[in-house]
Amino acid sequence: MAEYLKVLASLSLSGSLVILVLLLCGPLLRGRVSRRWQYYVWLVAIFRLLLPLSPQASPIGALFREPEAPPAVQAASPYAAEMDTVPAKAETAPKPLRPAQPSVSPPDQASAGISPAEALALAWLGGALVLMVWRVSAYLHFLRCLRAGRREVSDPALLDLLARTGEELKVRRPVELWENPLAASPMLLGLFRPRIVLPSAAVSEADFRCTALHELTHYRRCDLLYKWLVQLTVCLHWWNPLVWVMAREIDRACELACDEAVLRRLKPEERLSYGDALLRALESGGGYRAAQGSVSLGESAELLKERLSAIMNFKKPSRWTALLSLVLAAALTTGAAAAGAYTGPAKRGASPVKGTALPPLSAQASSSENLRLRSALLAERSYEEGDVAAFSIAVPFLSREEQTAFLERAYEDGSSAFFSVLVNHLDWDEDTLDAWIARAAKENAALCSILLKALDRDEELEALEKELEAKQAEEYKAAGITKEGRVYYYQGHMVRIFLDSRPDASCVTLDTNPQGLLDLKVERGADGKIRSVREMTKAEVEELFGDWDDLEEGGMDVTIPVEQTRMQGGSWIYLGEYILSQGDRIHYDVTAETGGRMKIGFCGMEHSPEDVTYYSVSNKRADGELRCAADFVFDGEAVKPGSYRLFLHAPEGDLGNLKGSITLTLKHGSSPDLAANPDARAMTVEELPAAARKAMDQCAIKTWYVIHSEGRQYLYCNGFPWLYAWQPTWEDGSWRVNIHKLKKLDSGYVLLSFPDNAPLHVTLEGEAVRLTDIQT
Repeated sequence: MAEYLKVLASLSLSGSLVILVLLLCGPLLRGRVSRRWQYYVWLVAIFRLLLPLSPQASPIGALFREPEAPPAVQAASPYAAEMDTVPAKAETAPKPLRPAQPSVSPPDQASAGISPAEALALAWLGGALVLMVWRVSAYLHFLRCLRAGRREVSDPALLDLLARTGEELKVRRPVELWENPLAASPMLLGLFRPRIVLPSAAVSEADFRCTALHELTHYRRCDLLYKWLVQLTVCLHWWNPLVWVMAREIDRACELACDEAVLRRLKPEERLSYGDALLRALESGGGYRAAQGSVSLGESAELLKERLSAIMNFKKPSRWTALLSLVLAAALTTGAAAAGAYTGPAKRGASPVKGTALPPLSAQASSSENLRLRSALLAERSYEEGDVAAFSIAVPFLSREEQTAFLERAYEDGSSAFFSVLVNHLDWDEDTLDAWIARAAKENAALCSILLKALDRDEELEALEKELEAKQAEEYKAAGITKEGRVYYYQGHMVRIFLDSRPDASCVTLDTNPQGLLDLKVERGADGKIRSVREMTKAEVEELFGDWDDLEEGGMDVTIPVEQTRMQGGSWIYLGEYILSQGDRIHYDVTAETGGRMKIGFCGMEHSPEDVTYYSVSNKRADGELRCAADFVFDGEAVKPGSYRLFLHAPEGDLGNLKGSITLTLKHGSSPDLAANPDARAMTVEELPAAARKAMDQCAIKTWYVIHSEGRQYLYCNGFPWLYAWQPTWEDGSWRVNIHKLKKLDSGYVLLSFPDNAPLHVTLEGEAVRLTDIQT
């Protein structure tokens, strides 16, 4: 029993530290992270209070674990032999019982009565049971009282509005609507059978929609389950005052987070009516306040004041707020796990943890001023070192004056990465924003684009980007750099690696072309203008791409031409099997004159390209052009070396006049003979000549035929219920086609067209298919 008490006490202490950190950081984070984050982050404290999980060496565990006795004491101890090793012969001898702690009292004293540890355990268990029974009984009594005076609402307009609101929030269970004049405010009851209770059904549709949105949001987010989890935690740690404070803060955060979720769905003009609905909810209610385990629209006057203030100041969180929330949650979870808990006696042979004494609370939870000072130091150091990630963590805790000073500094330095971080954290009025945009438009167009992007001014941003592209082309031309399509040239030489970098190491442009010969670096000054153009060193290339030039002996370039007059929508073509190794280079450049989308990539030998693809590009038609162009280097780690199939896919409708090539630089393998492939294609029955369609009338189901008509031969099998990929090759003067099943369909057929200039051999999943010839 003593061990259970130690585990419980360690969990309570560890959880209390997490609660203290959240309470101290709450005022600092208010307004900087979302209300939803402030609500769910308490789960870290709850799980720390409930789950006895801990690393083997932890500060809290070390506090409760008994230290090993020094050797001199062990030698004098009557239990020394059992603490170390016991001779084999001792198995037949009775072993003395070792007490939990050495004691000088007589051996029979323990049997004289209940030990202090047992008394504490009984007191804890009795308190937990009494509190839990009281909470459950109060909730059941509350439900009985509400049921006694309730009336089911039958107003079709309210029920229809409730159903539509539930559909909007994707609530799948039917929700009942009750009316009870004794209810203090609208509330939600029932986890598996949800019910909304109204003090009065005589409400306007606007007020009822706000009420339904609020209560169904509670249900959608499982707030009832969350509240009962909190009640369980309070019952288990009833003697810890910080746990009661945590329960109160969670109740407050629950309502604020629910308000935030509702406000995101409401239009700006509807948000004031939502606040009015809160006020009317308190005015119209009776005397039955919501019990523990239920949620209501109206709460105390103090909380109502805070909720109304949050409604008036509501604004949607930015992407940087989400990133900050993620970092803080990860840091808090890591800290809670590292604090640990007592999980039992140390394993025999385990060394005691040294230097793990718990530091004083004042050292763990810094004041807001200390946090700001430390953040300022971190921001200064990370700015000097060019560490954008660390800088983004420190910025939210700086004062407004410090953030503005860093913004001016980043602007003067032309540091776009740091400038972007600061722009997303500052809350500016419209006049200040316009002034900054006007200033940046005159002095630094790149920073102006960051401002426009942060403010979602898409039209202005698009116009600025076009202006920057034209200006950049003029700059490059003056430096001897030209661009044709996606290929860069320097003084007439094709560029393999093109890097245009700023002083802060961020890139203006980074482009690769495996067929190029020159590695070029453009260096800019603090004013953003080109200072120099030079060839990159081998070390710079290796820093970016690794051993780009380290190809093994026997490596080769394989070029697969793509020239298809038409590719049937939904079809897959395999363009060969290749052995890919670490460092192999992949270059796609294929266009289609007609069609909406095209996809190129690799798939494994044992997987369908419908399920898993590697190094794939899937592009839609944009600006009148449908093009898949990209460069990859096979890393050999995330994707293991081995054999892969190269595919071409038409995911949305037919593709017409496909042209281009795929280039592979391989260390291993050989190139398949694909020279004749462009004259092979998939077809539909409607595209066949009349003579070939007539010949189909004599074809049986699930039988493979080759129909010869007008200089073409058509491979046909009706009753083939599979989505398939096919790989045509030209080998030893004959056509060879391998067909692979991808996905089961209800029905389907195979129809492929080839020149009638050589025999046709077909395999299905590697096995030969028997063909029947039909001449027309």
